[in-house]
Formats: sequence, C-alpha cells, structure tokens
Amino acid sequence: MTATITRTDLIQILEKAAAIIGSNGLCKRYLYDTRQAATGMPLADCRVDVIGALNTAAHGTPRYGGSPIVAAAEELLGQHVDAASVVAWNDQPGRDKDDAVVLLASAAAQLRAEAS
Repeated sequence: MTATITRTDLIQILEKAAAIIGSNGLCKRYLYDTRQAATGMPLADCRVDVIGALNTAAHGTPRYGGSPIVAAAEELLGQHVDAASVVAWNDQPGRDKDDAVVLLASAAAQLRAEAS
C-alpha cells in the first residue's frame, strides 16, 4: 500500500529541510560534506545540499532512502528553480545557504497560500 503524500506533508518536509540547511550549512556537488563525515561528524550534522536536506528531513540521513516524499518535494522544487534540476541549481557558482533556505521556505509558503 502506498501512502498518500499530502500538502501538509510537503510543507513540513520543506520547512524541516530549510531548518537543516540553516543549521548545518550548504554543501555543493554531493548530498553531504564527506570531509566533515570523515572526521566522525554524524551525517545528520554535516553540511548538506538541498536533496541531502530533504533526505535528512525525511529519514534522518542525507543519503538516499527511496522516500516518496523526497521525490515529491524535489519535483515541486524543480518548478521553483531556473536550472535544469534542483541539483544543478544547488551547485551553481555563488549559490549559498541563504539561497537554499529561501528556496525551501518560499516553496512551503506558496503551498500554504494555495491551501487557504
């Protein structure tokens, strides 16, 4: 049985991912900062990219877990970026943690607005 993903589920994962990047920082070119992980830092505390933040929000680690909510959130975010993909957007030169937080938070806010 497949669980239905609700607007509330999407809002929650987007907001949680924004908080994770706000706290941990933004990583480029990989789901999480492997140098931080190599020092023994827990993966959930390492800098993450947008997809790594969604993964962490969904199941506690930036590694892929096959979560349908992550796929749905990534698809939604793809509509909010001016790049071929969320990953390409994340890795653009000059992109920083604040940009990623704004992307996630604004997508969540738009979903909230659409619900009212």
